Amino acid sequence: MALSVVIFGAGRVGQALGQRLHAAGVDLLGYVGRDPARTAAAIAWVGDGKVPVVPAHTHAQAHVVLFAVGDGDLPAAVRSAAAQHAPRPCSLWLHTSGRHGLEVFDGVPGIRRGILHPAAPFADGRSASASIAGAPAVVVGDTNARTLLQGLCRRLGMQPVLGQPGDRTLYHAACALAANGTTALWAAAQAAMSASGVLDAAAAAKVVAALVAAADRSCQERGPAAALSGPVRRGDAATVLAHVQALQQHAPASAAAYRSLSVLALALAQQAGLAAGDVAALARALGVSPPT
Repeated sequence: MALSVVIFGAGRVGQALGQRLHAAGVDLLGYVGRDPARTAAAIAWVGDGKVPVVPAHTHAQAHVVLFAVGDGDLPAAVRSAAAQHAPRPCSLWLHTSGRHGLEVFDGVPGIRRGILHPAAPFADGRSASASIAGAPAVVVGDTNARTLLQGLCRRLGMQPVLGQPGDRTLYHAACALAANGTTALWAAAQAAMSASGVLDAAAAAKVVAALVAAADRSCQERGPAAALSGPVRRGDAATVLAHVQALQQHAPASAAAYRSLSVLALALAQQAGLAAGDVAALARALGVSPPT
């Protein structure tokens, strides 16, 4: 018998995961969604119109009930589903939120509880469906849920990474820094590059992309402290001060990002052995106290 799944939420995450599960031969019973138009558009793409919109109580038939709704909507969505109908005995209820833990399923009787948080960007369902292939998925679950959670990862083409309950807010903040922070940094760097007049927009994007990719590779290979380069690592306070002043004048939206990130880079440079005098000079250029 094929594994059957119902998905609550037809947004970007629900679309991407549903498409991959459907393609992997999972019996996708359908979507439960609040927005009829978006839900209809999701199923038209995910299953070529063959995956239905279903009433909420359909989850009572499913082996797996997957909640791919917004962080703020998740607790209410779980409560509503549980109130609609008793779940299938020993079914797996899981969510894709980085923010919430297993406690959102407290009070739902007779289920296995799990989290499958894809460590991948979801700009839209179609691109995310391709980008999650090979990406890690952080899974947390009851002991009797872990085998199925890992099996779902494999069906999705993702690499399961076993996590612990821990501090979900701090974990989610770290994910946001890595993904959204990098996206915002890219935009800030490209804006400053374009403002310089040295390169046109297309060339600026190409150079920024190459630098971000090279920094990423180096961090993976050597770790951040050893990978750090540039004027902060060299202790070149005069250049850092000139950068701050130029950004404040010509790209003020990028200036605050430069200063904040340079303060973090200064701590890495100190860790990598930068002389105390250079650390102090850089701190003065950035308008902060030297890291301790």
